[in-house]
Amino acid sequence: MNTWYSKSLGEGTVVYRRLRALNELRHQVCPDAASPYSLYMDAVSAETIVLFHPDQIVLATAFGALPCAQPQINGVRMIDLEYRPLPVTLQSAQVFSTSPTRAQPGVFTERPGLAAAH
Repeated sequence: MNTWYSKSLGEGTVVYRRLRALNELRHQVCPDAASPYSLYMDAVSAETIVLFHPDQIVLATAFGALPCAQPQINGVRMIDLEYRPLPVTLQSAQVFSTSPTRAQPGVFTERPGLAAAH
């Protein structure tokens, strides 16, 4: 079977959020896969494209990638970003298994004993 899978991660900063979601999913679905996907830039549309090898059908479909023909990577239209996900380790598993905590804008809680004396 030679069916590859691809999905656009979009353009600009949205790519980082989608890539984080993909990495979280990768830690759940295929933690032992060395390089379950690759990232490419479409030089015409400026989109970041994630490509999944046919062996990664489970991760690809879980992420919502669609079947495609084997891509022609020639460095002209599709440029390899040479991004490869880090191996799954205890530390990376901890990073991708918890939701990032974010402070709400405009909310500041002063801890006791840290108040400035006037």
